[in-house]
Amino acid sequence: MVVLDKVLQKKHLSNIQELVLKLCWKGYTYAEIAENSGYDDDYIRDVGFRLWQTLSKALGENIAKSNVKTVLRRYYSNLAPAESQLSTTTAFQIPSSQQQQDWGEAIDVSMFYGRTVEQALLRQWIVDEKCRLVMLLGMGGIGKTALSVKVAEQLQSQFDFVIWRSIRNRPPIVDLMRELILFFSQQTEANCPETIDGQISCLIKYLRSQRCLILLDNIESILQSGETAGHYCAGYEGYGQLLRRVGDEVHQSCLVFTSRETPSGFTAREGETLPVRSLQLTGLSQVESQQILATKGLVDSTVECDKLIQRYTGNPLALKIVATAIQCLFDGNISQFLQQSPVVFGDLWEILEQQFHRLSANEKQVMYSLAVKQDWVTLKELQQYLIPQISERELLEALLSLQRRSLIEQQSGNYTQQTVVMEYVTDKLMGQVCSKIPVGEIQ
Repeated sequence: MVVLDKVLQKKHLSNIQELVLKLCWKGYTYAEIAENSGYDDDYIRDVGFRLWQTLSKALGENIAKSNVKTVLRRYYSNLAPAESQLSTTTAFQIPSSQQQQDWGEAIDVSMFYGRTVEQALLRQWIVDEKCRLVMLLGMGGIGKTALSVKVAEQLQSQFDFVIWRSIRNRPPIVDLMRELILFFSQQTEANCPETIDGQISCLIKYLRSQRCLILLDNIESILQSGETAGHYCAGYEGYGQLLRRVGDEVHQSCLVFTSRETPSGFTAREGETLPVRSLQLTGLSQVESQQILATKGLVDSTVECDKLIQRYTGNPLALKIVATAIQCLFDGNISQFLQQSPVVFGDLWEILEQQFHRLSANEKQVMYSLAVKQDWVTLKELQQYLIPQISERELLEALLSLQRRSLIEQQSGNYTQQTVVMEYVTDKLMGQVCSKIPVGEIQ
Protein backbone atom coordinates (compact mmCIF):
# COMPACT_ATOMS: atom_id res chain seq x y z
CA MET A 1 0.00 0.00 0.00
CA VAL A 2 3.03 2.30 -0.06
CA VAL A 3 2.15 3.44 -3.58
CA LEU A 4 -1.37 4.39 -2.52
CA ASP A 5 -0.13 6.18 0.60
CA LYS A 6 2.11 8.25 -1.66
CA VAL A 7 -0.72 8.91 -4.14
CA LEU A 8 -3.38 9.78 -1.58
CA GLN A 9 -1.03 11.56 0.85
CA LYS A 10 -3.10 12.23 4.00
CA LYS A 11 -6.18 10.36 2.78
CA HIS A 12 -6.61 6.64 3.31
CA LEU A 13 -8.82 4.01 1.73
CA SER A 14 -11.55 2.37 3.79
CA ASN A 15 -11.38 -1.39 4.44
CA ILE A 16 -13.96 -2.13 1.76
CA GLN A 17 -12.16 0.09 -0.76
CA GLU A 18 -8.90 -1.76 -0.07
CA LEU A 19 -10.70 -5.09 -0.54
CA VAL A 20 -12.23 -3.99 -3.86
CA LEU A 21 -8.87 -2.69 -5.12
CA LYS A 22 -7.06 -5.85 -4.04
CA LEU A 23 -9.53 -8.22 -5.73
CA CYS A 24 -9.82 -6.06 -8.86
CA TRP A 25 -6.03 -6.23 -9.07
CA LYS A 26 -6.34 -10.04 -9.07
CA GLY A 27 -8.89 -9.92 -11.90
CA TYR A 28 -12.13 -10.46 -9.99
CA THR A 29 -15.42 -9.16 -11.37
CA TYR A 30 -17.66 -7.02 -9.17
CA ALA A 31 -20.07 -9.97 -8.88
CA GLU A 32 -17.27 -12.24 -7.66
CA ILE A 33 -16.09 -9.63 -5.16
CA ALA A 34 -19.64 -9.30 -3.82
CA GLU A 35 -19.94 -13.08 -3.46
CA ASN A 36 -16.58 -13.38 -1.69
CA SER A 37 -17.16 -10.47 0.69
CA GLY A 38 -20.85 -10.98 1.45
CA TYR A 39 -21.85 -7.50 0.20
CA ASP A 40 -24.56 -6.62 -2.30
CA ASP A 41 -23.44 -6.51 -5.96
CA ASP A 42 -24.70 -2.95 -6.49
CA TYR A 43 -22.93 -1.75 -3.34
CA ILE A 44 -19.60 -3.17 -4.54
CA ARG A 45 -20.06 -1.46 -7.92
CA ASP A 46 -20.71 1.85 -6.16
CA VAL A 47 -17.60 1.40 -3.99
CA GLY A 48 -15.60 0.71 -7.14
CA PHE A 49 -16.97 3.78 -8.92
CA ARG A 50 -16.06 6.06 -6.00
CA LEU A 51 -12.64 4.39 -5.64
CA TRP A 52 -11.73 5.08 -9.27
CA GLN A 53 -12.90 8.70 -8.86
CA THR A 54 -10.64 9.12 -5.81
CA LEU A 55 -7.62 7.65 -7.58
CA SER A 56 -8.29 9.63 -10.77
CA LYS A 57 -8.35 12.88 -8.82
CA ALA A 58 -5.17 11.99 -6.91
CA LEU A 59 -3.20 10.97 -10.02
CA GLY A 60 -4.59 13.53 -12.41
CA GLU A 61 -5.63 10.99 -15.04
CA ASN A 62 -8.65 8.82 -15.71
CA ILE A 63 -8.56 5.58 -13.66
CA ALA A 64 -10.94 2.69 -14.23
CA LYS A 65 -11.08 -0.99 -13.29
CA SER A 66 -9.60 -1.85 -16.68
CA ASN A 67 -6.42 0.25 -16.39
CA VAL A 68 -5.71 0.56 -12.65
CA LYS A 69 -2.87 -2.01 -12.71
CA THR A 70 -1.12 -0.30 -15.62
CA VAL A 71 -1.34 3.18 -14.10
CA LEU A 72 -0.24 2.17 -10.58
CA ARG A 73 2.65 0.10 -11.89
CA ARG A 74 3.83 3.03 -13.97
CA TYR A 75 3.56 5.34 -10.97
CA TYR A 76 5.38 2.80 -8.81
CA SER A 77 8.29 2.51 -11.25
CA ASN A 78 8.84 6.28 -10.98
CA LEU A 79 9.11 6.27 -7.20
CA ALA A 80 12.54 6.60 -5.62
CA PRO A 81 13.84 3.25 -4.28
CA ALA A 82 13.69 4.45 -0.68
CA GLU A 83 10.05 5.43 -1.06
CA SER A 84 9.04 2.28 -2.90
CA GLN A 85 10.29 -0.24 -0.36
CA LEU A 86 7.31 -2.45 0.42
CA SER A 87 6.78 -4.16 3.75
CA THR A 88 6.92 -7.95 3.67
CA THR A 89 3.72 -8.08 5.69
CA THR A 90 1.69 -5.72 3.50
CA ALA A 91 -1.62 -7.29 2.56
CA PHE A 92 -1.59 -5.84 -0.96
CA GLN A 93 1.75 -5.56 -2.70
CA ILE A 94 2.72 -4.42 -6.16
CA PRO A 95 5.55 -6.69 -7.32
CA SER A 96 8.96 -5.13 -7.84
CA SER A 97 10.26 -5.15 -11.40
CA GLN A 98 13.22 -7.14 -10.03
CA GLN A 99 11.00 -9.95 -8.76
CA GLN A 100 9.58 -12.82 -10.81
CA GLN A 101 6.39 -14.51 -9.61
CA ASP A 102 4.20 -17.26 -11.05
CA TRP A 103 1.22 -18.20 -8.88
CA GLY A 104 -0.19 -20.86 -11.24
CA GLU A 105 -3.50 -22.14 -9.85
CA ALA A 106 -2.99 -20.76 -6.34
CA ILE A 107 -6.30 -20.13 -4.58
CA ASP A 108 -7.51 -16.72 -3.36
CA VAL A 109 -6.72 -16.26 0.34
CA SER A 110 -8.10 -12.76 0.86
CA MET A 111 -10.60 -14.33 3.29
CA PHE A 112 -8.19 -16.20 5.58
CA TYR A 113 -8.88 -17.32 9.14
CA GLY A 114 -6.35 -17.61 11.96
CA ARG A 115 -3.16 -19.68 11.80
CA THR A 116 -1.18 -16.74 13.22
CA VAL A 117 1.09 -19.05 15.22
CA GLU A 118 1.74 -21.26 12.20
CA GLN A 119 2.41 -18.24 9.98
CA ALA A 120 4.95 -16.85 12.45
CA LEU A 121 6.66 -20.22 12.79
CA LEU A 122 6.93 -20.70 9.03
CA ARG A 123 8.36 -17.21 8.62
CA GLN A 124 10.96 -18.02 11.27
CA TRP A 125 11.90 -21.27 9.55
CA ILE A 126 11.99 -19.93 5.99
CA VAL A 127 13.36 -16.40 6.46
CA ASP A 128 15.29 -16.38 9.74
CA GLU A 129 16.59 -19.95 9.91
CA LYS A 130 16.94 -20.42 6.13
CA CYS A 131 15.27 -23.86 6.00
CA ARG A 132 15.67 -25.53 2.61
CA LEU A 133 12.73 -27.97 2.70
CA VAL A 134 9.44 -27.58 4.61
CA MET A 135 6.41 -29.91 4.62
CA LEU A 136 2.87 -28.83 5.59
CA LEU A 137 1.15 -32.04 6.68
CA GLY A 138 -2.49 -32.64 7.54
CA MET A 139 -5.71 -34.41 6.63
CA GLY A 140 -7.89 -33.15 3.79
CA GLY A 141 -9.78 -29.92 4.40
CA ILE A 142 -7.50 -28.77 7.23
CA GLY A 143 -6.20 -25.75 5.27
CA LYS A 144 -2.73 -26.74 4.02
CA THR A 145 -3.15 -25.19 0.58
CA ALA A 146 -4.54 -21.90 1.91
CA LEU A 147 -1.71 -21.60 4.45
CA SER A 148 0.94 -22.25 1.78
CA VAL A 149 -0.44 -19.46 -0.41
CA LYS A 150 -0.88 -17.05 2.51
CA VAL A 151 2.68 -17.51 3.73
CA ALA A 152 4.06 -17.19 0.19
CA GLU A 153 2.19 -13.90 -0.25
CA GLN A 154 3.61 -12.60 3.03
CA LEU A 155 7.19 -13.64 2.24
CA GLN A 156 7.30 -12.87 -1.49
CA SER A 157 9.43 -9.75 -1.12
CA GLN A 158 12.12 -11.85 0.58
CA PHE A 159 12.70 -13.81 -2.65
CA ASP A 160 13.86 -13.04 -6.17
CA PHE A 161 11.57 -15.75 -7.58
CA VAL A 162 8.31 -17.26 -6.31
CA ILE A 163 6.51 -20.10 -8.08
CA TRP A 164 3.46 -22.06 -6.86
CA ARG A 165 2.39 -25.29 -8.57
CA SER A 166 -0.29 -27.92 -7.91
CA ILE A 167 0.72 -31.57 -8.28
CA ARG A 168 -2.92 -32.72 -8.13
CA ASN A 169 -2.93 -33.74 -11.83
CA ARG A 170 0.37 -35.61 -11.41
CA PRO A 171 2.65 -33.84 -13.89
CA PRO A 172 5.72 -35.92 -14.87
CA ILE A 173 8.80 -34.80 -12.98
CA VAL A 174 10.60 -33.94 -16.25
CA ASP A 175 7.84 -31.47 -17.14
CA LEU A 176 7.97 -29.82 -13.70
CA MET A 177 11.77 -29.61 -13.76
CA ARG A 178 11.81 -28.06 -17.21
CA GLU A 179 9.23 -25.49 -16.12
CA LEU A 180 11.17 -24.59 -12.97
CA ILE A 181 14.50 -24.28 -14.77
CA LEU A 182 13.07 -22.08 -17.51
CA PHE A 183 11.33 -19.89 -14.92
CA PHE A 184 14.41 -19.38 -12.75
CA SER A 185 16.65 -18.84 -15.79
CA GLN A 186 14.10 -16.39 -17.22
CA GLN A 187 13.79 -18.57 -20.33
CA THR A 188 17.54 -18.46 -21.04
CA GLU A 189 18.49 -22.06 -20.20
CA ALA A 190 18.67 -23.40 -23.75
CA ASN A 191 20.26 -26.80 -23.04
CA CYS A 192 18.21 -28.39 -20.30
CA PRO A 193 19.75 -31.75 -19.21
CA GLU A 194 17.88 -34.88 -20.24
CA THR A 195 18.34 -36.93 -17.05
CA ILE A 196 16.43 -36.25 -13.84
CA ASP A 197 19.67 -36.05 -11.88
CA GLY A 198 21.11 -33.56 -14.35
CA GLN A 199 17.95 -31.45 -14.26
CA ILE A 200 18.00 -31.33 -10.46
CA SER A 201 21.67 -30.27 -10.54
CA CYS A 202 20.77 -27.52 -13.00
CA LEU A 203 17.90 -26.38 -10.76
CA ILE A 204 20.08 -26.30 -7.64
CA LYS A 205 22.54 -24.09 -9.53
CA TYR A 206 19.80 -21.45 -9.68
CA LEU A 207 18.71 -22.10 -6.10
CA ARG A 208 22.26 -21.25 -5.05
CA SER A 209 22.75 -18.16 -7.20
CA GLN A 210 19.43 -16.48 -6.29
CA ARG A 211 16.80 -16.63 -3.57
CA CYS A 212 13.90 -18.77 -4.82
CA LEU A 213 10.69 -19.95 -3.16
CA ILE A 214 9.04 -23.06 -4.65
CA LEU A 215 5.63 -24.25 -3.45
CA LEU A 216 4.28 -27.66 -4.51
CA ASP A 217 0.71 -28.54 -3.48
CA ASN A 218 -0.85 -32.01 -3.07
CA ILE A 219 2.29 -34.16 -3.14
CA GLU A 220 0.17 -37.12 -1.98
CA SER A 221 -1.19 -37.30 -5.54
CA ILE A 222 2.04 -38.97 -6.69
CA LEU A 223 2.18 -41.43 -3.77
CA GLN A 224 0.88 -44.98 -4.05
CA SER A 225 -2.57 -46.11 -2.90
CA GLY A 226 -3.14 -49.46 -1.21
CA GLU A 227 0.28 -49.42 0.44
CA THR A 228 1.66 -48.01 3.67
CA ALA A 229 2.17 -44.25 3.49
CA GLY A 230 4.89 -42.52 1.54
CA HIS A 231 5.81 -44.76 -1.40
CA TYR A 232 6.05 -43.03 -4.77
CA CYS A 233 4.00 -44.22 -7.74
CA ALA A 234 5.91 -45.91 -10.55
CA GLY A 235 7.46 -43.25 -12.77
CA TYR A 236 7.30 -40.55 -10.07
CA GLU A 237 10.34 -41.55 -8.02
CA GLY A 238 12.09 -38.47 -9.42
CA TYR A 239 10.03 -36.32 -7.05
CA GLY A 240 11.72 -38.16 -4.20
CA GLN A 241 15.11 -37.36 -5.71
CA LEU A 242 14.12 -33.70 -5.97
CA LEU A 243 13.00 -33.46 -2.32
CA ARG A 244 16.07 -35.32 -1.05
CA ARG A 245 18.57 -33.19 -2.92
CA VAL A 246 16.84 -29.88 -2.16
CA GLY A 247 16.89 -30.84 1.53
CA ASP A 248 20.45 -32.20 1.57
CA GLU A 249 22.44 -29.78 -0.60
CA VAL A 250 23.54 -26.25 0.34
CA HIS A 251 21.66 -23.35 -1.31
CA GLN A 252 19.83 -20.15 -0.33
CA SER A 253 16.31 -21.07 -1.42
CA CYS A 254 13.33 -22.96 0.02
CA LEU A 255 10.90 -25.59 -1.26
CA VAL A 256 7.59 -25.85 0.62
CA PHE A 257 5.19 -28.69 -0.14
CA THR A 258 1.81 -29.80 1.19
CA SER A 259 0.72 -33.39 1.63
CA ARG A 260 -1.80 -35.60 3.41
CA GLU A 261 0.95 -38.11 4.09
CA THR A 262 4.72 -38.03 4.62
CA PRO A 263 6.80 -39.08 1.58
CA SER A 264 9.38 -41.79 2.17
CA GLY A 265 12.83 -40.51 3.05
CA PHE A 266 11.57 -37.28 4.60
CA THR A 267 11.38 -38.29 8.27
CA ALA A 268 15.07 -39.27 8.41
CA ARG A 269 16.07 -35.78 7.23
CA GLU A 270 13.88 -33.54 9.38
CA GLY A 271 14.69 -32.14 12.80
CA GLU A 272 14.18 -29.13 15.05
CA THR A 273 17.68 -27.79 14.32
CA LEU A 274 18.01 -29.14 10.77
CA PRO A 275 17.22 -27.31 7.51
CA VAL A 276 14.37 -29.77 6.83
CA ARG A 277 11.19 -29.26 8.91
CA SER A 278 7.57 -30.38 8.98
CA LEU A 279 4.49 -28.66 10.38
CA GLN A 280 1.50 -30.82 11.31
CA LEU A 281 -1.73 -28.84 10.91
CA THR A 282 -4.59 -29.53 13.29
CA GLY A 283 -7.99 -27.86 13.59
CA LEU A 284 -8.48 -24.13 14.09
CA SER A 285 -8.91 -22.65 17.57
CA GLN A 286 -12.37 -21.88 18.98
CA VAL A 287 -12.06 -18.17 18.16
CA GLU A 288 -10.82 -18.81 14.61
CA SER A 289 -13.54 -21.41 14.01
CA GLN A 290 -16.21 -19.00 15.25
CA GLN A 291 -15.10 -16.53 12.57
CA ILE A 292 -15.93 -19.12 9.90
CA LEU A 293 -19.36 -19.73 11.42
CA ALA A 294 -20.01 -16.00 11.64
CA THR A 295 -19.20 -15.45 7.95
CA LYS A 296 -21.77 -18.17 7.20
CA GLY A 297 -24.36 -16.25 9.22
CA LEU A 298 -24.41 -18.53 12.26
CA VAL A 299 -24.70 -16.29 15.31
CA ASP A 300 -26.10 -18.82 17.79
CA SER A 301 -24.97 -18.92 21.43
CA THR A 302 -21.28 -19.36 22.14
CA VAL A 303 -22.01 -22.65 23.89
CA GLU A 304 -23.75 -24.10 20.83
CA CYS A 305 -21.02 -22.84 18.49
CA ASP A 306 -18.35 -24.36 20.72
CA LYS A 307 -20.12 -27.74 20.68
CA LEU A 308 -20.29 -27.65 16.88
CA ILE A 309 -16.61 -26.70 16.60
CA GLN A 310 -15.64 -29.47 19.00
CA ARG A 311 -17.67 -32.04 17.09
CA TYR A 312 -15.78 -31.24 13.89
CA THR A 313 -12.45 -30.57 15.69
CA GLY A 314 -12.04 -27.15 14.09
CA ASN A 315 -11.65 -28.54 10.56
CA PRO A 316 -12.21 -25.46 8.32
CA LEU A 317 -13.79 -27.36 5.43
CA ALA A 318 -16.07 -29.37 7.72
CA LEU A 319 -17.26 -26.21 9.47
CA LYS A 320 -18.03 -24.47 6.17
CA ILE A 321 -20.00 -27.49 4.95
CA VAL A 322 -22.05 -28.00 8.11
CA ALA A 323 -22.67 -24.25 8.51
CA THR A 324 -24.22 -24.16 5.04
CA ALA A 325 -26.33 -27.23 5.84
CA ILE A 326 -27.49 -25.71 9.14
CA GLN A 327 -28.60 -22.54 7.33
CA CYS A 328 -30.42 -24.45 4.57
CA LEU A 329 -31.95 -27.32 6.54
CA PHE A 330 -32.30 -26.01 10.12
CA ASP A 331 -32.87 -22.26 9.54
CA GLY A 332 -29.56 -21.49 11.21
CA ASN A 333 -30.45 -23.35 14.42
CA ILE A 334 -27.24 -25.06 15.59
CA SER A 335 -28.98 -26.73 18.54
CA GLN A 336 -31.36 -28.64 16.25
CA PHE A 337 -28.46 -29.82 14.12
CA LEU A 338 -26.52 -30.98 17.18
CA GLN A 339 -29.46 -33.18 18.20
CA GLN A 340 -28.70 -35.34 15.18
CA SER A 341 -25.89 -37.91 15.25
CA PRO A 342 -22.49 -36.63 14.06
CA VAL A 343 -22.63 -36.75 10.29
CA VAL A 344 -20.09 -36.56 7.48
CA PHE A 345 -21.36 -35.50 4.05
CA GLY A 346 -20.63 -33.46 0.93
CA ASP A 347 -17.06 -32.53 0.05
CA LEU A 348 -15.80 -33.73 3.44
CA TRP A 349 -17.09 -37.25 2.72
CA GLU A 350 -15.38 -37.17 -0.68
CA ILE A 351 -12.05 -36.12 0.85
CA LEU A 352 -12.18 -38.86 3.48
CA GLU A 353 -13.25 -41.37 0.82
CA GLN A 354 -10.19 -40.49 -1.25
CA GLN A 355 -7.92 -40.77 1.77
CA PHE A 356 -9.46 -44.07 2.95
CA HIS A 357 -9.07 -45.53 -0.55
CA ARG A 358 -5.31 -44.98 -0.27
CA LEU A 359 -4.96 -47.22 2.81
CA SER A 360 -3.41 -50.68 2.88
CA ALA A 361 -5.52 -53.66 4.02
CA ASN A 362 -3.91 -53.62 7.48
CA GLU A 363 -4.49 -49.88 7.85
CA LYS A 364 -8.18 -50.31 7.02
CA GLN A 365 -8.49 -53.06 9.63
CA VAL A 366 -6.94 -50.77 12.26
CA MET A 367 -9.28 -47.93 11.29
CA TYR A 368 -12.35 -50.20 11.56
CA SER A 369 -11.25 -51.48 14.97
CA LEU A 370 -10.67 -47.96 16.32
CA ALA A 371 -14.10 -46.87 15.04
CA VAL A 372 -15.81 -49.83 16.72
CA LYS A 373 -14.06 -49.14 20.05
CA GLN A 374 -14.86 -45.37 19.86
CA ASP A 375 -12.40 -44.61 22.67
CA TRP A 376 -8.69 -44.49 23.42
CA VAL A 377 -7.08 -47.94 23.19
CA THR A 378 -3.63 -49.28 23.96
CA LEU A 379 -1.51 -51.18 21.47
CA LYS A 380 -2.25 -54.46 23.24
CA GLU A 381 -6.02 -53.83 23.27
CA LEU A 382 -6.01 -52.86 19.63
CA GLN A 383 -4.22 -56.04 18.65
CA GLN A 384 -6.96 -58.07 20.37
CA TYR A 385 -9.74 -56.23 18.52
CA LEU A 386 -8.26 -56.79 15.05
CA ILE A 387 -10.02 -59.35 12.86
CA PRO A 388 -8.20 -61.03 11.27
CA GLN A 389 -5.22 -60.87 13.61
CA ILE A 390 -1.99 -59.35 12.37
CA SER A 391 1.49 -59.47 13.86
CA GLU A 392 2.77 -56.80 16.22
CA ARG A 393 5.24 -55.68 13.54
CA GLU A 394 2.44 -55.26 11.00
CA LEU A 395 0.33 -53.37 13.55
CA LEU A 396 3.17 -50.97 14.38
CA GLU A 397 3.79 -50.36 10.67
CA ALA A 398 0.07 -49.67 10.12
CA LEU A 399 -0.13 -47.26 13.08
CA LEU A 400 2.98 -45.38 11.97
CA SER A 401 1.60 -45.12 8.45
CA LEU A 402 -1.80 -43.86 9.70
CA GLN A 403 -0.04 -41.24 11.80
CA ARG A 404 1.86 -40.10 8.70
CA ARG A 405 -1.52 -39.74 6.98
CA SER A 406 -2.93 -37.66 9.89
CA LEU A 407 -5.81 -40.13 10.32
CA ILE A 408 -5.28 -41.19 13.94
CA GLU A 409 -4.38 -39.46 17.18
CA GLN A 410 -1.84 -40.76 19.68
CA GLN A 411 -1.36 -39.87 23.33
CA SER A 412 0.83 -41.66 25.88
CA GLY A 413 0.74 -44.94 23.97
CA ASN A 414 -3.03 -44.80 23.36
CA TYR A 415 -4.74 -44.38 20.01
CA THR A 416 -8.07 -43.08 18.69
CA GLN A 417 -9.64 -41.16 15.78
CA GLN A 418 -11.04 -37.66 15.42
CA THR A 419 -14.84 -37.54 15.65
CA VAL A 420 -15.22 -36.75 11.95
CA VAL A 421 -12.95 -39.59 10.88
CA MET A 422 -14.57 -42.02 13.33
CA GLU A 423 -18.06 -41.20 12.03
CA TYR A 424 -16.95 -41.69 8.43
CA VAL A 425 -15.28 -45.06 9.17
CA THR A 426 -18.32 -46.22 11.18
CA ASP A 427 -20.64 -45.39 8.27
CA LYS A 428 -18.24 -47.15 5.92
CA LEU A 429 -18.20 -50.26 8.12
CA MET A 430 -21.99 -50.32 8.47
CA GLY A 431 -22.34 -50.01 4.71
CA GLN A 432 -19.99 -52.92 4.19
CA VAL A 433 -21.83 -55.06 6.74
CA CYS A 434 -25.25 -54.32 5.24
CA SER A 435 -24.07 -55.02 1.71
CA LYS A 436 -22.76 -58.44 2.74
CA ILE A 437 -25.75 -59.61 4.79
CA PRO A 438 -27.82 -60.91 1.82
CA VAL A 439 -25.03 -63.24 0.72
CA GLY A 440 -23.89 -64.07 4.23
CA GLU A 441 -20.41 -62.74 3.71
CA ILE A 442 -18.93 -60.09 5.98
CA GLN A 443 -15.26 -59.23 5.63
